[in-house]
Amino acid sequence: MLDFNGAELQGEGVGSAIPEDSVIPFKMTIRPPKAGKEGTTHNLFCKSGKGNEYIDVEFEAQGQFAGRKVWQNFTLVGSDTAAKISMRTLRAIVESARGIAPSDASPAAASGRQLSDWADFNGLVFLAKVKCVVEQSQKDGNYYVNNEFKKVITPDDAEYTAGEFISDKPLPTIPAPGEKAATSTAAAATGGAWGATAPGAAATTPATTAKSTAPIPAWAAR
Repeated sequence: MLDFNGAELQGEGVGSAIPEDSVIPFKMTIRPPKAGKEGTTHNLFCKSGKGNEYIDVEFEAQGQFAGRKVWQNFTLVGSDTAAKISMRTLRAIVESARGIAPSDASPAAASGRQLSDWADFNGLVFLAKVKCVVEQSQKDGNYYVNNEFKKVITPDDAEYTAGEFISDKPLPTIPAPGEKAATSTAAAATGGAWGATAPGAAATTPATTAKSTAPIPAWAAR
């Protein structure tokens, strides 16, 4: 049993990128560990070179930007600080997907925050507000505009019921060859950052039906 009631609340946390401050539904998939990277806590856990264990998660945009992907590694074993941050975000994802307000302490809400297994995250669809970052690829040295999550949108947010919203903000400017971005970061060679870009279609994983404690908004039926 995975119980997210005790986890902290979250903070404010590809091709053509999604415009800054857009609110997008995303589908979550935990990717199995690669050979030699298997953890010992769960068959979906990966092990880092430092011995920490984490889940390697792929998020696929739904709706207008269907197919755009964002990745994140969530450390869960080996670092209490990192695990607390991971559980905070994962709690928000559960609450967004299942229509649970973070402040709801009712028995129904408490039950809704419980998952029977880590595999239950596969197929969850939730809302997130995105931001744009300019990153330099370690593979080809070029700069790309990628997306990161600014915040997972939960039922206590005004944007939750409306669902998908595409901002009209322009994308950041890509530096010309030989120039450096004013505020850029090198993309991790092995992923693990929100918004890294990868080709191809999203992996398909059977979804686990999640019980909602609130009316399901229209965006969740995509």
